[in-house]
Amino acid sequence: MTHAMNRVLCLLLLSAAFHALLLHPNAAAQTDIARVSGAGHDITKTLIADGIYQFTTVRDSYVRQLNSVVVVNESDVLVFDTNTRPSSARLILAEIRKLTDKPVRYVVNSHWHPDHWSGNGVYAEAFPGLEIIASEQTRRLMQNVANEWPARFGAELKRQKAALDKEVGTGKQADGAPLTPEQRRQDEADVSDYESFVAEQTGLRRTYPTFTYADSLTLYHGGREFRFMSVPGDAEGTTVLYLPKERVLLTGDVVSYPIPYISTPPSRHVQSLRMLAGLDVDVIVPGHGPAFRDKDFLNLEAELLEAVVKGVREALQKGTITLDEVQKVVTADELRERFTHGDKDLEARFRERVKVIVKIAVRETRGGQDLP
Repeated sequence: MTHAMNRVLCLLLLSAAFHALLLHPNAAAQTDIARVSGAGHDITKTLIADGIYQFTTVRDSYVRQLNSVVVVNESDVLVFDTNTRPSSARLILAEIRKLTDKPVRYVVNSHWHPDHWSGNGVYAEAFPGLEIIASEQTRRLMQNVANEWPARFGAELKRQKAALDKEVGTGKQADGAPLTPEQRRQDEADVSDYESFVAEQTGLRRTYPTFTYADSLTLYHGGREFRFMSVPGDAEGTTVLYLPKERVLLTGDVVSYPIPYISTPPSRHVQSLRMLAGLDVDVIVPGHGPAFRDKDFLNLEAELLEAVVKGVREALQKGTITLDEVQKVVTADELRERFTHGDKDLEARFRERVKVIVKIAVRETRGGQDLP
């Protein structure tokens, strides 16, 4: 959950991810088919392959470009990830009912972060025979952390409101820059968005996975082969789903765009990425971002993590003894432009995210010990 709240601090730059979507060469593959205005309700629909649809929530509180994927089978439907809000899940369910009258038989939760399974109850209520699939590790983590979220989100809302009040009262942003009318409107919209998110989370009755597996699971169902694999990604025990006949790969946050998320040891995350790069795929749908018709971004994410791990190891072996010193020399700046394409907001996020990755890599390299 600590990682999820780190996103709150980084992702309140409202236009960055949307601008990056426009800049990315694969963005043309994503087509707006349905859009509903409102917090968490700007949702696009994209046909990925025969009977497979990507639903992307463009922005919602602390997340951007969040994906839920719908697979229509011979007699039923599988949904991969169920959004940050129940209300978003209801909108997607309404779209599913426009596509088919087949029931949703399976929901898959890629990992335990709340933006990927807060809509479980919407599907369970609508389809009493529903099975919710996740790794055993994911289910345990959900049970261990979810009860704390309402209090955590409520505290963050108070912090955001206090920061906004200070901005309005002083006429200055947090960095000292003048608070323009446009920026004030945007910040007020942010707080309102987050407040409505907290209201949904506070009243949410959690619905947990009903069908778990350890390392891998193959399901032959509805004319398709589904291969589930539990791997380290942005969370331990992340489920990726591979459909070999369709050559479609759903990664959860093992791959996330435009700036990768990471909370597990980076060398293990890299192993997951390199394993996925070896699969025969035509389409990769990340946890966040547009569908990719090549492996370029997956490989770029691996390059970033490998560069940080290598840089941290070298810095430590040269005698660097504080985290601040390591973060100053390990910047992965040679890769920055390939992630940010010159977007200033993304550049700021890239630098902050690399600092986080460096901290995790230091801990991993030192056998679990942080630097002062």
